[in-house]
Amino acid sequence: MLPDILDVADQNGLIIKPSTQSREEVLCKCPFCHEDSKPGKKRRYYLSLNTKDQVFKCWFCGKSGGVLRFISLLEGVPEEQVRQRYRKRKIVHPAERLSRNQRKLLRQHTGGKEPNWKLMRERDFAYYMRSMDLLWEQWNEFLETERQGAYLWLIIGIKNFKYQKYIERIRQREKEIEAPLLDDVLQIYSCSVRPKWTEDAERFVCNFKSVSPEPERAGMKTEDKR
Repeated sequence: MLPDILDVADQNGLIIKPSTQSREEVLCKCPFCHEDSKPGKKRRYYLSLNTKDQVFKCWFCGKSGGVLRFISLLEGVPEEQVRQRYRKRKIVHPAERLSRNQRKLLRQHTGGKEPNWKLMRERDFAYYMRSMDLLWEQWNEFLETERQGAYLWLIIGIKNFKYQKYIERIRQREKEIEAPLLDDVLQIYSCSVRPKWTEDAERFVCNFKSVSPEPERAGMKTEDKR
């Protein structure tokens, strides 16, 4: 599993342009030529990180390549050495498969800051694994909240004869969190025996002839009486 290029930039202390932090193209001060760190160039950021393709390029000095070359240049070691490092490394916990976007959504949901996972893993592996356990538990709790919110959207769509509209909203939320929702809630709806919280959702919708304002997103919390 290759590292995320933005994680690499963070771990190496690169100065990132704040307004680009959540975009596909993230701009940084170039650590190779330092041209954008010279006097009078405070607002210049010449290094571009493409977080989708995991590549970088400095628009001044021309250095470019993939994430492994990026690490190689930052650490001053041969790229093949970096390649061997990640070739040998195996996933040891399911939480390691969470994308940067998923971890960001989880931080927004629970609060807190993103730790330096690489450094934590190297310094204290046992503590790292306990932290991974907690992260995975929080992620599954987050997904359960999302499912309940998506189910609420499904019921609103059915009761208000806007089924397709709300199905599309659930699909859009799936893309945002990079996890399935629609199949889960349709399966729950088709079951003869459903979780207690589905009764609360259906009762909530039935108590209103029209639901306004609509929930902002599928992750809207409803009272959990499980």
